[in-house]
Amino acid sequence: MRLNSRFRWLLIGAFAAITALACRTSDVILAPAQPTTTRVAARATFTPAPTATPTPTVTPTRRPTLRPTARPPTAIPQPIAPPPPAATAPPYKYKAVNVSCVHSGQSFIQGTVYEGNSPVDGRMVIMSADLDGAVAERQESGTADPGKYSMIVSAFGGAPGQTRYIWISEGGRRVSDAGRISFNPIKNPDDPKACWRGIVDFQLWTLTR
Repeated sequence: MRLNSRFRWLLIGAFAAITALACRTSDVILAPAQPTTTRVAARATFTPAPTATPTPTVTPTRRPTLRPTARPPTAIPQPIAPPPPAATAPPYKYKAVNVSCVHSGQSFIQGTVYEGNSPVDGRMVIMSADLDGAVAERQESGTADPGKYSMIVSAFGGAPGQTRYIWISEGGRRVSDAGRISFNPIKNPDDPKACWRGIVDFQLWTLTR
């Protein structure tokens, strides 16, 4: 009976040993099949900083020099011609024309009164030593020839130093400008300065403008 007990304990012990050995063997067999966890030391990851892209240097574009636009030269204002004077009424009805003087055998003044190209009779011609002065002689045109008059200053030759004015009068009022003749002693008929025979014609103003 005691033997059986010891034998039983031997069996139990053997069984335990076998079991333990089996477990150990199982661990050894199974060990390669399990992945071995490898502990890798953590390393600091160095991420290189992005290379700075060089900013292109902007060269300022040189603006073209603005040149002033050529302009035509400023026109110099031309002087404006003054307007012609307004027509005014003539101061007198008749105008003294063809006033001249030449040498002759005596001193006198003669002439013709015209209206247009036609000699006109019946116009009163006045001679005086002064302008608008005392009447020395008067005569109507057309007494001798159409439109003509003739008044003697000196029938005996020259009248040096004597001056006479001739004009036309109507109703005792002068209606023409006056012709002036100044006599001198020059006897040479070819001398243009000689004055013995004076000539004063008259023309209607409205036909001489």
